[in-house]
Amino acid sequence: MFTKMEGVIGMAKVNIILGPPGTGKTHNLLSLVEQELAKGTPPDRIAFVAFTKKAATEARNRAMKQFNLEEQHLPYFRTLHSFAFNQLGLTKSEVMSRDNYKEFGQTFGMDLGSVSDGVDAGGVFTVDNQLLSEVNLARMKCMDLEQHYNDANLDVSWHALLRAQRSIEEFKKKKEILDFTDMIEMYIESGMVPKLDVVFIDEAQDLCALQWRMVHKICQKASQVYVSGDDDQAIYRWAGADVEHLIGLAGERKVLQQSYRCSRLIQNCSQGIIGRVRNRINKSWNGTKNDGLVQYHSYPDSVDIGDDNWLIMARTNYLLDEIERDIRLQGLFYKRNNRLPISQKLLTATSAWKKLNEGQNIELSEVKDIYSYMSSEIGIQRGHKNLKTANRENYELNDLITDHGLLMGGRPWDVAFDKVGTRDKEFLRSIETRNRDFTKTDPKIHLSTIHGAKGGEADKVMLLTDLSRKSQEAMEKDSDDECRVFYVAATRARNELHIVQPQRDGGFII
Repeated sequence: MFTKMEGVIGMAKVNIILGPPGTGKTHNLLSLVEQELAKGTPPDRIAFVAFTKKAATEARNRAMKQFNLEEQHLPYFRTLHSFAFNQLGLTKSEVMSRDNYKEFGQTFGMDLGSVSDGVDAGGVFTVDNQLLSEVNLARMKCMDLEQHYNDANLDVSWHALLRAQRSIEEFKKKKEILDFTDMIEMYIESGMVPKLDVVFIDEAQDLCALQWRMVHKICQKASQVYVSGDDDQAIYRWAGADVEHLIGLAGERKVLQQSYRCSRLIQNCSQGIIGRVRNRINKSWNGTKNDGLVQYHSYPDSVDIGDDNWLIMARTNYLLDEIERDIRLQGLFYKRNNRLPISQKLLTATSAWKKLNEGQNIELSEVKDIYSYMSSEIGIQRGHKNLKTANRENYELNDLITDHGLLMGGRPWDVAFDKVGTRDKEFLRSIETRNRDFTKTDPKIHLSTIHGAKGGEADKVMLLTDLSRKSQEAMEKDSDDECRVFYVAATRARNELHIVQPQRDGGFII
């Protein structure tokens, strides 16, 4: 079993860039990459290791554009998992896939819930199963499974957890495949240390103990290491992130002090939150020149959302349910956790129907969307449902009535689309009542968990301060993590922060 690393990275000079919210730490890191390339450091001796594929890709694309490079010239601009995958010379068939997880669940009688695509080459997937998640979490924290079980006070039996561990290991061995954590462990145990001059590490506060071990391995031969992050924004400890490693890391520290996001009053409020954290790196930073606004509210409905751009956040998903119901009743178009409340297909069909009845042409794909919401002999003549005779790219209303069995031409969409559910119809009607065209614009209102909104920002933010039972219990034992979570939430706001006081006992008081 792996043990935690000390806070020293080999013989390299370590530069730690601490970036409070909105200070541009990733931009700063990318500028340093450009400086290295400009002074002649070979691109294949520079590594940019990011926590997400998005960040790694952004860095690679920026370097390629600025210095007229091809992707193959920058082999080490990757996530840690992609780095391991590439260095080990693995193929996709050697890594656990979605089908592999589904087969495992069926074989061992385990409900895996949703199996989600990850972000890297090689097929990274996550499963919604507590037992498998806890087995993997112990590995990410470099802990023995029994130790993790005892420390975490899990609400599952030890025997069930041990059985899950043995089952997944048995399955992988039989199939001769690796999971994502296997790749990291295998790379650490290998003798593969790339010849690198400079290594950049982004979002270091989110790295787990096992990933820190890999960072140390990658940096063994480097002369210069840049580590960028913010311990105050470390909100993934529950998923294994080891923020203490960043806090204890030896090196020359630089704090980016000017936020280009948060106004002065929002900065002051957020500093009051993070100041409660006991184990952190003290740092000061400045908000923008604007004063901004911080307001406290007794109830969510006392905040006038109107038609402005809003980010509305809560600690957990179910705490968003009530406010989502209110927003729907008001006829406000929105997204929740980056998903529309109704299908994009229905929005497309509704928009196409309006264009069709206004005398415009629509494409065949749009016609098919429309027909999917109509029943035979009600909206469409029998035999025309599948549009088997359609062979053109564009259609007018009369074309569909004359040649393709359309019966509902000229009728409102909510009459013609008889297969649309009542709830969706009522919601779209309420939007139309407000004279808003939901078919042409992106929603102005975004609902999200605080974790889901990390990295985002908005002019106006509404923050619900209620806690789930589990979060409340965790805060009573150690408040540092919850303070970091609400600090991240408050600093999503650019100009206005509206804080809704707890509606039930035991909320987070700001």
